[in-house]
Amino acid sequence: VTFKVRGFSVDVEVPIIYKEAAAGFGQSVVQLIIGAPLQTGDVNETGKVYRCDLDPRRCQEIPIQSRATLCYGVQWGRLWGEGTWSQDSWVCGPSVHQACGENMYIKGYCFILDQSLRQLQRIPDTLAECPRRATDIVLLIDGSGSIEPEDFEKMKTFLSEIMKRFHSTDTQFALMQYSHSFRDHFDFAQYRRSRDLSRLLRSVWQLRGATHTASAIRKVVQQLFTSERGARDEATKILIVITDGEKSGDMLSYSDVIPEAERAGIIRYAIGGMSHAAVRWGPDSAFKLRRSWLA
Repeated sequence: VTFKVRGFSVDVEVPIIYKEAAAGFGQSVVQLIIGAPLQTGDVNETGKVYRCDLDPRRCQEIPIQSRATLCYGVQWGRLWGEGTWSQDSWVCGPSVHQACGENMYIKGYCFILDQSLRQLQRIPDTLAECPRRATDIVLLIDGSGSIEPEDFEKMKTFLSEIMKRFHSTDTQFALMQYSHSFRDHFDFAQYRRSRDLSRLLRSVWQLRGATHTASAIRKVVQQLFTSERGARDEATKILIVITDGEKSGDMLSYSDVIPEAERAGIIRYAIGGMSHAAVRWGPDSAFKLRRSWLA
């Protein structure tokens, strides 16, 4: 950080230089309070604040206590009071990271400091708890003849990995396979009774045949997302379709079945070949992978 202040101008001819081995040191400066938002601290903690003196020319870290699981950057300002400026200052961390399951939420803290730059208060005192909303997910897999047997086995491994990642959350799964015929491997009620993935997937063998994707979607909407099959009214409903490409031999079109899914409040994701069929799912189908990526 290099500066010399005269009134409201900055003189760089005879600068005062401060050096500190802190990542990002100098990205923010208020009077002689300098932020180093990239400096790491405890586990998962980033962001430090320094007070720098003119004589002797040195900087010292301002102790701001936060939980070791949090991160914060640094911004400075004055706390606005009843029509006057308070003598207390505050430092804010606009990039607090809070992990909730597989998601990362970006929030923030502010710390009020007194005139001696001692921490008076942290706002808020604690972060809000992670949302605990129930989720029901139907996995609809393509077992048609265009799927190579080795790729079908990779697909089963992929299904297992998906379910493992949600094991500690309030999520339940159902699995249906389709070609020109359809097979329910397990519904939400069966999954709830036993979450033994090896047992649930052991009987999944490839159907082979044509690719009736639209008809399979209708069956999922009408037959699996029901209370009789263990679906919960309050749960977020998600349909993940895994296919290698365009449907074939199906009497129904996507325009026949997608509105039904939308009326039922079902969020849809397509995982498969980047074919014409894959891109017709609409704005909800943002998650697409090529078949070879299932390895």
